[in-house]
Amino acid sequence: MLSKISHLAKSAFKPKQLLLRQNGDVSMLTLPSSLQVSLLCAAIGAVCWISVSSHGYLQQQDQIQTLEKQHLTAESNWQLEKQQLKQKLAEQTKTLQDLSKQQNLLEGLVEALPESVTSPASTEKQVTQDDKFEEKSQDLAHKQASLLNHIEKSITARSSELHTHLDEIGLDKQTSPSPIAQGGPYHQLDTQHISTDYLHVIDKLVELNELEQMITLLPDSMPVKKDKFYVSSQFGYRKDPITGRRAMHKGVDLAGWHKTDIHAPAAGTVTKAGKNGGYGKFVEIEHANGLVTRFGHLHTIKVKKGQKVEKSDVIALMGSTGRSTSTHLHYEVLQNGKHINPIKLAKVLSRVQ
Repeated sequence: MLSKISHLAKSAFKPKQLLLRQNGDVSMLTLPSSLQVSLLCAAIGAVCWISVSSHGYLQQQDQIQTLEKQHLTAESNWQLEKQQLKQKLAEQTKTLQDLSKQQNLLEGLVEALPESVTSPASTEKQVTQDDKFEEKSQDLAHKQASLLNHIEKSITARSSELHTHLDEIGLDKQTSPSPIAQGGPYHQLDTQHISTDYLHVIDKLVELNELEQMITLLPDSMPVKKDKFYVSSQFGYRKDPITGRRAMHKGVDLAGWHKTDIHAPAAGTVTKAGKNGGYGKFVEIEHANGLVTRFGHLHTIKVKKGQKVEKSDVIALMGSTGRSTSTHLHYEVLQNGKHINPIKLAKVLSRVQ
């Protein structure tokens, strides 16, 4: 076998002679078969090595490009996830801020409710940024909405009750604000960041508080202590005690002992104090909300025109001056010139306070 291979190699690679010329000299170089075979093998080996090396280099380049693409993809995914986390954190932070603002508003509404309205239990559940954030925040938001709805219903019910009673009396609720003592630093509400639902309830509460304030300033009691008088003539149509003819009685007559104390039924300013025709000795007091009270047939006047009086202050003593048949107080209540039944006013107000 080896002999055949050797024979083929010698046949294919016969010795060759090469002529070399250098500086005018000619020499001959003989390439034996073995050297040719060796050179061929070396060339083939070199080609194979270059091929293998090139293939490995190309594979490495492909791997490097693949790794670079994977790195770019991973970095892009990380940036996207980072952006999503930032957005989620911002949304959760805003939700927490909104819930906190709503909680503060609810607590403010509960604190501002008048005593006539039962204060509901507030929500105190805390929400933290954890895996159950969405569930907890939605639960708290639902409880806040329920509490707001309860507050609104309570305010509406109380306002409706007051409107009903004031309508029963015949009082005008649209009078101008009373010049009562008020003040304090101005803290404007940032309405742009408050839900319209909350603003609606706040407006209802403001209206209710104005009604409650109005009631506290009304003459809600009789000007004579209840054990010191009896009603000798009611408000409305009657037979005149002097002429015996049909007449309209625009007040009530409260009969009592001579010189019984007469008290101011509410705070106000004395606008008249002196004699006044059929009223005899007479006092008139101007109160808040356009109300005026009048007191006639007095024995002694204890106040002066322009004097400010507080509720229950003694303003006069009962007598029988003017157009009177015996000792009593003629008591009138007016609002914007319209007469109101004083007894009905006191009874109705006693039910709502």
